[in-house]
Amino acid sequence: MRQVKAVRDSEVKVVHSGEEPRQTQWFQLGVISAANLVVWSGFGAILPYLPVFLREQAHASMWVIGGVAAAYYVGTFLFSAVFGRLSDRIGRKPLIVFGVALYSVSTFLFLSTTHPGWFVLFRLLEGVGAAAVTPAGQALVAELTVDETRSRAYGWLTTAQFGGLVAGPVIAWPLYSLGGGQGKWAFYTIFLFGGAVSALTAVALALFIREPEHARQQRAVKVTPPSYRRLITRPVFAFIVVATTGNFAMGVFEVLWSLWLRRLGASVHFIGLTWIAFSVPMLLAFVGGYLADRYNRWVLMFTGYTVSAFAWIFYGTTDNLPLFLGVSVIEGLAVAWSYPAKQAFLVQVVTPRWLGSVQGVEQTSMQVAAFIGTLAAPVLYEYLSGLVISLAGMVSLCGLIYAAPILRREWGRLRAETPQVDATL
Repeated sequence: MRQVKAVRDSEVKVVHSGEEPRQTQWFQLGVISAANLVVWSGFGAILPYLPVFLREQAHASMWVIGGVAAAYYVGTFLFSAVFGRLSDRIGRKPLIVFGVALYSVSTFLFLSTTHPGWFVLFRLLEGVGAAAVTPAGQALVAELTVDETRSRAYGWLTTAQFGGLVAGPVIAWPLYSLGGGQGKWAFYTIFLFGGAVSALTAVALALFIREPEHARQQRAVKVTPPSYRRLITRPVFAFIVVATTGNFAMGVFEVLWSLWLRRLGASVHFIGLTWIAFSVPMLLAFVGGYLADRYNRWVLMFTGYTVSAFAWIFYGTTDNLPLFLGVSVIEGLAVAWSYPAKQAFLVQVVTPRWLGSVQGVEQTSMQVAAFIGTLAAPVLYEYLSGLVISLAGMVSLCGLIYAAPILRREWGRLRAETPQVDATL
């Protein structure tokens, strides 16, 4: 531990050649949040209906649907680490604009065919776009904030994202009706919306995003990037374990959620309602951010993630449709109070100069796990039906059990170093 701390201290002396911001740059965060609201509304409109489109219009098998979902994660895990490290060198903005633009083009390609095989390529390209946006975007938020307000910033960003995820299914239903209420053009209308809002967002980001001066000064100092082995300290590895096991569950969830509900007799409209039920409580993520800046980020992170794991376990063990809505609300609240705390906590244990690299590694591990989940889901579904979702929740819970004591000790160390900032519950 002393050796790791010495390495980090020596690196901090180099990378802090530029002054840290004296206050959070809220206007820039507002631009980023507004852009996320728009993009996620398009994403939220598409996501609940894509598996149904592939099943009912493209006549895809469960294997192909799993392959389409998996292709997104292939794109993200192949490129997240590369783009994250590149953002440490050239800046965050170029990667963010490129990624959103590529996502838009990929979504427009949904209109070009109903052959299910092509959707594997289209989702792969969307994954590459996400790989460019996510590590760079998370690192940019950290650079625009000070520690005292960082959870709030991530909270407002998450509120904006899930505001879009709420708006997406709400918008999708009239779009579906506008497209005729049945057939491929009902779905194509939704795809057009998703591609258009992403294209407009890419233009807006190119015009209005400004990276902070201190970050540009840091990148101007030419230093040899440390190896990933040095960057992935034990606390960082614990974060990666939590992200990996949780995203395995998300990979299973993406493939099976809509299909499992349809098997239980749910309508397409009800499937959209479940996404809304989960997403509406996420609008309170800004409140979770305020709590995390004031209280114990470790407690907030682990209580929320644990509730999510138990929610997944529940989903596979019931056929009561109204209960799906109720538990979705509880899970959404849990994510709202845990995610801003987790993001700010992770920033605290990483050397600022190489935050993009670490975010890229985390994203890579998350997407590898989600990829495995998407491939395993159709196989296991043949034998276990909805219990596959419960199994995924148990995997997530195991990851939390491993990481909790490691990160509790790390939180104690950070709190001892900065008692004037961090309080306990």
